[in-house]
Amino acid sequence: MKSRASFTIEASVLAKLDSLVDNIYYRSKSEAVEDILRKFFERQNTAIILCGGEFKVAGTNMYRPLVRINDTTVIEKTVNRLRLNNFRNIIISGKTELLKQIFPVLKNGEGYGVNIKYIDDNNLKGSARALERVKQYVGSTTLFVTGDAVFDLDLKDMLKFHIAHNSPASIAVSVPPDRQELIKDRLTLKGNKIVHYEKLSEPANSKMVPTSVFMFDQDVFKYIPPGDIMWDIKRDLLPLLAKDGLLFGYIYNGNWLNIKTKEDIDRATELVKD
Repeated sequence: MKSRASFTIEASVLAKLDSLVDNIYYRSKSEAVEDILRKFFERQNTAIILCGGEFKVAGTNMYRPLVRINDTTVIEKTVNRLRLNNFRNIIISGKTELLKQIFPVLKNGEGYGVNIKYIDDNNLKGSARALERVKQYVGSTTLFVTGDAVFDLDLKDMLKFHIAHNSPASIAVSVPPDRQELIKDRLTLKGNKIVHYEKLSEPANSKMVPTSVFMFDQDVFKYIPPGDIMWDIKRDLLPLLAKDGLLFGYIYNGNWLNIKTKEDIDRATELVKD
């Protein structure tokens, strides 16, 4: 069902819109506006699951995204959370070897109510290089998550937060209830703005846990230098964004657990149960 709407548009923008009406692709301005807006919202609700790097549970041959937590794999839990938060266009980026294991589980996403594409990130130097590989799919705002984490996070609310702060980058920061966690990344907040971000040489206890849930706009690619050099999201990209006052922290009272060891699997099982 279609509805009528009235807008005031600047003359120069309207002229560009008129130029699109060619009776081939668009027969009217209304058709052009509808298609442009549809594509905009489709791109805005895109999530990219990063599955690069070392993706086996320590001391085993189990791939982290395919670990079963209460009879459901980690990556299935992630896809279901994305769907429930209206991120239905999903791209999974990872090594070909891992993607071949994930595809039989998720296929094209139809069974999960989403659309899934697969892109290999073979031979890339660092997680920020994986961002470049999927650059063409990054619209006004794109959600990035890792495929080896269990978390409870309102992604729709984080999206509102990101848009409201009009910045190219946001990271979810978990504040676990009633406990501290060992962290390898430290941040300094001024309000919701992250003014300093760094990788630690030794893990430290903290009530604030920087997760690997990010929202990035196209502007972040200016901070990834060209050339065949190692460039990582947390080690290289986030510190630069924080230094320039462009990184915001979405604070939430909940959990985020990266599955790296057998002990993490047990912890994740308890978290999901609770």
